[in-house]
Amino acid sequence: MTVLAPPTSPRPRPPGKNRTRRWIWVVIVLVVVVAMTVIGLLGITVLTGVNGAPGPGVSYDPDNPQPTGSRALVRIMDDHGADVRQARGLEEFTDAPRPDTDTTVVVSSTSSLNPGTTQQFRQRVDGAHRVILIAPDNAVLAALGLSVTSVFGAGPATVVAGCRTPGIDPADVVTFSSFGFAANSPAATSCFTADAASNVVVVPAAADRPEYVIISGEMLTNEQLAAHDNAGVAVRLFASSGDILWYIPLFTDEIATEEESDIPAAVGPLILLAVFGVLTLMLWRGRRFGALVTEPLPAVVKAIETTRARGRMYHRAGADSRAAAALRIHTLSSLASYLGLPFDAARATDAMSQPNWESTDAHTELVDPAVQAIVVTVVGATGRSLDQVRALLAGPLPTDAAGLVHFTAELTTLEKEVRHSR
Repeated sequence: MTVLAPPTSPRPRPPGKNRTRRWIWVVIVLVVVVAMTVIGLLGITVLTGVNGAPGPGVSYDPDNPQPTGSRALVRIMDDHGADVRQARGLEEFTDAPRPDTDTTVVVSSTSSLNPGTTQQFRQRVDGAHRVILIAPDNAVLAALGLSVTSVFGAGPATVVAGCRTPGIDPADVVTFSSFGFAANSPAATSCFTADAASNVVVVPAAADRPEYVIISGEMLTNEQLAAHDNAGVAVRLFASSGDILWYIPLFTDEIATEEESDIPAAVGPLILLAVFGVLTLMLWRGRRFGALVTEPLPAVVKAIETTRARGRMYHRAGADSRAAAALRIHTLSSLASYLGLPFDAARATDAMSQPNWESTDAHTELVDPAVQAIVVTVVGATGRSLDQVRALLAGPLPTDAAGLVHFTAELTTLEKEVRHSR
């Protein structure tokens, strides 16, 4: 008789490591959130610009008094009677009167122009007298349809004009800038050229655009304006008409073109910030799993124990045939499992439990194909005769106690022979 061992009591958990205090996690989360916020604000600032106020670091700005600004040039033109109006941002530029044949349009901070604002600017200045671009890049030049590219060259500290065009004398001398331009059209006039880099390029007017003057800008700064002929050349180029409109583009001047997406540029940093915020929240509030702890299971009773117990119950009740049938089913199930053959022990047990089981012939001659396969395989494994094995596994069952004891011993011996055959 098998005795079930009582379930073991759970072993006490080993003392865990000291957990990090909650306030430390709160501090870490706050630091991460603040850092992500700062990064997001910096990204938004870079992409969208801060505001339109002139600063000491804005080169060629007409209100910048620093060495790289151009306030001195504006003061000189005011002294010569030129009317200089400023337009900061696209809104002020479009609100100003449309430039006509008596207006010179000056554009600084050209790097703030995007394809949308450049296209609108080009359409608005098509009737101007002259457009002066200060240190534009290749993207702006290409967007305006000008056959000019920016180049870098090495040259002396000063350079002679070497050209003849309105506002420039061939003998003029200005401060040379290594950042210059190269004209790709024979109609354009290049001045102050050294090492293929011209500091001034004049593109003549066409049917769909006014005259464009591209200037490097070095000679226009407060620091260099008083040197050589810088001031004279600048005033003659800028004040060739009575009205001067100085346009300062801003990064916030965003106009979506057909090729551009309507999604604002600031959405990217905001999405990135939101992702980091969610990850931080998950790290903070998420469940932290500790070490795995094994817990004892309740007593496990094998299926074979149930079959044996039922056999003992039949034997005590005097139902020797049913007890033998139960033991046979157990043996068949064990042999099938060992030999890798199919056998439905539950179905056989259910059939044996029927009230009319003893009145049928099912218990005397099993015709289940699974039983026949087990019989044939056992014959091959043990070397016994087919009739002997069939009598044990599919033949008549004993009807008295003595026969039951002998039958049980034979089943046990057969099962041992099969297990020792491999």
